[in-house]
Amino acid sequence: MFTLYLFALLVGGGLLAFSLVGDSDSDSSHDHAPSAWQWLSLRTLTYFLFVFGGVGAVLARTWHAAAAPLVLLLAVVAGLAVGGAASAAFAYLRRTDSGNRSADDTFVGLTARVTLPITRGGKGKVMVQRGDRTFELLARSLDVDAGNPSRWKSVIIVEMHRGTALVSPLDDPSYKEISSLSQSQE
Repeated sequence: MFTLYLFALLVGGGLLAFSLVGDSDSDSSHDHAPSAWQWLSLRTLTYFLFVFGGVGAVLARTWHAAAAPLVLLLAVVAGLAVGGAASAAFAYLRRTDSGNRSADDTFVGLTARVTLPITRGGKGKVMVQRGDRTFELLARSLDVDAGNPSRWKSVIIVEMHRGTALVSPLDDPSYKEISSLSQSQE
């Protein structure tokens, strides 16, 4: 059983680590009413596997082999409890819009530094200064035919769409005017 726990811990930990650096734009229209199956998500499974594997591995190594059924029960209960708590917490955040930034349109016209290259047809990340705060935003190219966005170092935010900045290279003459107007208003 220790091997199963260790495998679950590694898979859950890997998914958890990937979620910290991967694409966090997983909003897939959760505007519908919550269902009983809502907790069956990749996020919930990730938390379950990580906690199930961690609790099971620690207890399997420290407790006597005769306690294996109890270890399995405790690992499953702990995994379900943490997975359910994570699911409930993220459902609350979606329902109350607690995680949304107010006034995304206030980013429009600001210049940003590319921190994770923007792939052609995909997303990257940018750092933008607004007031006395620095924000990291998901970003994608406004124009899908705009050359090679992975080479861009500085961009201007032209639009915001559901928390993602639609950007153009800073040296694009048609958007330099927006940047100069926005910078003078701060």
